[in-house]
Amino acid sequence: MKISYSILIYLFATTLLFSQNEKRIYGQIRVTDAMTSHVLVLNLNTTQETFTDSVGKFSIDVHLGDLLIFQAAHLDKMRKLIDEEAFASPLVEILMTSKTELLDEVTIFNYNRINAYDLGITATRIKTLTPAQRGKYSNEPRGLEFEENLTLIEKLEQNFNDDFFKELSIERERVKAFLYFAVEDNRFKVVAKENHLARTRFYLMTLVMEYNTRQKNKQIPFK
Repeated sequence: MKISYSILIYLFATTLLFSQNEKRIYGQIRVTDAMTSHVLVLNLNTTQETFTDSVGKFSIDVHLGDLLIFQAAHLDKMRKLIDEEAFASPLVEILMTSKTELLDEVTIFNYNRINAYDLGITATRIKTLTPAQRGKYSNEPRGLEFEENLTLIEKLEQNFNDDFFKELSIERERVKAFLYFAVEDNRFKVVAKENHLARTRFYLMTLVMEYNTRQKNKQIPFK
């Protein structure tokens, strides 16, 4: 009985100590020349996420040593380590900067020609397969990968609506091409397969910058 009682005391003390090291902090994002609403705030240690309100304010549960990520399509990504000063502060201010790079306008005349090869995403042209052809090639390595990518793209289209891609400045007719680009990234593919929406959203917001830069440099005309 003495041993059991000691264990209970130890567990209670451990739980109390852990709870004391956790608190909900309040913060506000400040940007001089851009909106601060709907900025993603992600705690990488606990995978908890939230978004800023209309004036850039947010609140989230943290522990000492947690790392917060702040990101939006129109802002440069920011990291914040929750040190003792931030943990004790009544209001944590996060200074962010807006993206200043402007992309040249690209006019697309024929949306039916949008594909990963013409956009410069893949080195070889991806052949569109019928359901019968998919079954024929389903046991080949490239066929399996192609089928896996298509399934993953369909899943992403179901999990993220047009409003999300609009926030990323991806036009509706370019969503499919962007997702083709995303699933070519092996790190993103691993995260997307885990079906963790917060991390998947974070990676998509990161990949869109590389995608837009590649499209700007490529400048492929469509006929």
